[in-house]
Amino acid sequence: MVEGEEPTPFQFAASVADVTNMVSDLGSAGLEYINPDVTMAITRLPAEREVGLALTERVEHHGLAVGTAVMFDRDGVLGTTTVSAIANARRAVRLDHGRD
Repeated sequence: MVEGEEPTPFQFAASVADVTNMVSDLGSAGLEYINPDVTMAITRLPAEREVGLALTERVEHHGLAVGTAVMFDRDGVLGTTTVSAIANARRAVRLDHGRD
């Protein structure tokens, strides 16, 4: 992507796929997992620049987690994203700026 240039539909979908870690691994203590890998598999390009993610499954064991989400637009599901994550609880990202 280049600043000032309109992203292609593929670039837009890929930028949304990168948010899968937030959808999968955000909890009450903040973002306690970091994502070393995200995979996007799509069957078509998004119809517009409105794409959503819905988490379908998340599993974790001994500090490792995998989350899968469907990617959709107003025309329906267009693919899936999968993220693998590693626990990072000591350096969790707090999105509430430390407020309780």
